Amino acid sequence: MKSYSQLPSWNNYKALVARRFGISILREPKESSMPIRGHAIHLDTWEPDAQPRGTIVLVHGGGGHGRILAPLGDAVAALGWRAIAPDLPGYGLSTPAPGFRWEYEEWPAVVAEVANRVSGPVVLFGLSVGGLTAALAATRARSVAGVIATTLLDMGDRVIFARSARWKWLGHASIVGFSALPSILDRVVLPLRLAAPLDKMSRDVEVAAYFRRDPLLGGLKVPTRFFRTLHACKVGALALPCPLLLVHPGADDWTPTALSQAVFDRIETPKTFRELSNGSHLPLEQPAYKELMAAVEEWLKPLSETELMKAPAKPWGQHVVADITPS
Repeated sequence: MKSYSQLPSWNNYKALVARRFGISILREPKESSMPIRGHAIHLDTWEPDAQPRGTIVLVHGGGGHGRILAPLGDAVAALGWRAIAPDLPGYGLSTPAPGFRWEYEEWPAVVAEVANRVSGPVVLFGLSVGGLTAALAATRARSVAGVIATTLLDMGDRVIFARSARWKWLGHASIVGFSALPSILDRVVLPLRLAAPLDKMSRDVEVAAYFRRDPLLGGLKVPTRFFRTLHACKVGALALPCPLLLVHPGADDWTPTALSQAVFDRIETPKTFRELSNGSHLPLEQPAYKELMAAVEEWLKPLSETELMKAPAKPWGQHVVADITPS
């Protein structure tokens, strides 16, 4: 399996967030591969300096992969938590199982299995589509202490799905095609930059350009079947077995706060909502980034103190099947 350290993409991104947002990523993640549900899942792991208070699984959305969450992984480790960011099937450097049919349902299933292999308190932290993926995974995992999301998008909703597409007309046309010609449309493969409005990932022009042009982001070729199965995942009233924190970017041009609020209101669990004073879909701008991590730190404190008394975190290395060493 390839390593991000071998790719110019990673160094470009790290330099970009430092230059544009003043975020210095101090910890290089350890890369590993783990077989999950037949996939070879690439994992990035950031370890804190001392015994971890627990583990946070970072869940990317449909416009990224695990490594773009490095600013969060590094910050989570600075808070004393281990961070693990998987590349979900079809994205990043993971190798999908033979015969993988690009079904969205694999995403929450894989995240749930990662959570099941973690000892001690585990929190799922999702961004973009990853927010709802984390929530769905929490209902399937054996034990999750909490869910954090920056967005909660019901992509089964026609309006939300159309708004999330590269162009609204494309979203509406796709929904018609999903019903009328699913077998034909499933075979259509598009670069992600044509399917999703990656220019709205960030209001920063350079960062938006990075997402459009990078071969593992905007250049990733995704079958339309993935988006059809994502739209087929309908979310009604959802009962979570753990607390929920929604911290929504206040200047998200892609998916405004109201879209997440509608789903948040339907979820049954002890829940907290915060809106950042600014921040794009990927909220790395200041002060949004600092506000995000401050909200996360505040919300985690009582959670970790309660859960740590039940089951302390153990070394993650015992679960890793293969370390990835650059050649």
